[in-house]
Amino acid sequence: MTLLSGFDLTPFIGANQSGNGDTNAPDRPNLAPGFTADTAVTGDPNKWFNPAAFALPSSGTFGNLGRGRLRGPGLADWNFSVGKNISFTERVRLQFRAEAFNITNHTNFGAPVLSLFANGQFSPTAGKIQNTTTTSRQLQFGLKLVF
Repeated sequence: MTLLSGFDLTPFIGANQSGNGDTNAPDRPNLAPGFTADTAVTGDPNKWFNPAAFALPSSGTFGNLGRGRLRGPGLADWNFSVGKNISFTERVRLQFRAEAFNITNHTNFGAPVLSLFANGQFSPTAGKIQNTTTTSRQLQFGLKLVF
């Protein structure tokens, strides 16, 4: 069993709004009035966070949102296996195994799109989760002859 809380997320503007020229550390937005980092997260895979909770800072300034203030989706994964040894002689046996991965078939979402703005407007994909981190339930069976 693997249970993880979500990773810290930092939404970013998608442009160098501050004008400092650093493209390796994208600028962060302002938190809009009436919102907190906790209320910005909706938990909906189509909009994991509400883009309206953020505002574009004035040109030449940095946003007031701290790094890692949002929490991403968690992960829950349960795997299971069972085996049986069948002896034919002292030296020969057959081993049967049945294994199940993600036995509960729980959907584990990936990180949302963190870029909030495109050309000064809200990006239509901001906050959208576009992938999963684990596969759906998978079963496998195996036989092994040991001699």
